[in-house]
Amino acid sequence: MLMKTQSPDPAPIHEWSTAGLTRSDTTDAWQAALTANYGEWQVSQAVGNGFTASVRNRDFNGVRVVECVCDPCTGRRLPQFIERAPEPYIGVQITKAGRERFHFGDEDISLGAGDMVIWSGSQPTEFTVMERLHKVSLVLPWADVQERLPRGSAFTGTVIDSRVGIGAVLYSHVDSLARQLEVFTENDHAAVRRATLELLAAAMSRRVEVPQRALAQRYLKQLQDHILNNLQDEHLSPTSIAAANHMSPRYVHMLFAQIGVSASAWIRTQRLERCREDLCKRAYRDSSIAEIAYAWGFTDPSHFARVFKQQYGLGPREYREGARPAR
Repeated sequence: MLMKTQSPDPAPIHEWSTAGLTRSDTTDAWQAALTANYGEWQVSQAVGNGFTASVRNRDFNGVRVVECVCDPCTGRRLPQFIERAPEPYIGVQITKAGRERFHFGDEDISLGAGDMVIWSGSQPTEFTVMERLHKVSLVLPWADVQERLPRGSAFTGTVIDSRVGIGAVLYSHVDSLARQLEVFTENDHAAVRRATLELLAAAMSRRVEVPQRALAQRYLKQLQDHILNNLQDEHLSPTSIAAANHMSPRYVHMLFAQIGVSASAWIRTQRLERCREDLCKRAYRDSSIAEIAYAWGFTDPSHFARVFKQQYGLGPREYREGARPAR
């Protein structure tokens, strides 16, 4: 592994690569490099034999510019990583070469050369690099962007058209930052940060949704009622909820973000509570745990047992044995 600092500047350029690493060390080292540059991530499959990657970055008063080249690999940002993060952040990525697929919320996005995506560090996300990738990313605090957007704005992620308008300007700006990393002096940092934030806010301003408070509360109650009436439907999802209520999936995510949870997490919590109640009832004492889980929309008993224990501190069997039967 190669790490070096190229400049005595207070915000120097840092470089990292897999050069010199043994195969057994490469996956862990790559995961550590992803976490150091993009927030906490997990490499979900061991990297292949001969895998190579390199990263260089520089921080401009809280705006981190990261240039990365890597072979095919996969990774994910899990809910527990989000909970541990010191502050929410936003990522902006332009693809210079190669192909990558993102999954966040209920969206699958394929990216190729010339594409740009903005994603939220507060959203569970998965990526798959399908062919050798060259990308440039910005990583910066969500609060710095949010203060330049309409009050109450929520954001989960979106692809930005990099061919025209402000999207084309933002793409060129990100690309230029990577090309000029060595040139900027400390005196340039404030200007770089200010220009980056203004361009990003302009690109995002038409892609965030801002509900009026009373209307948002009414729509959220409508969604929650729909969920409670359909908890036993194993296909219930933010996408199906959005379709049934004539809303966009992004708007559904935004409404639940107002109460600090995702739509999927709220569904899971309600299902777990119904299962917990049934485990205590005399009427269900002859029903298996799996049958109760299936009845409330869980399709994998092992997954159900795991999330039940996370929620209540005991596995469903232990909980049932310790509970006093109720009518």
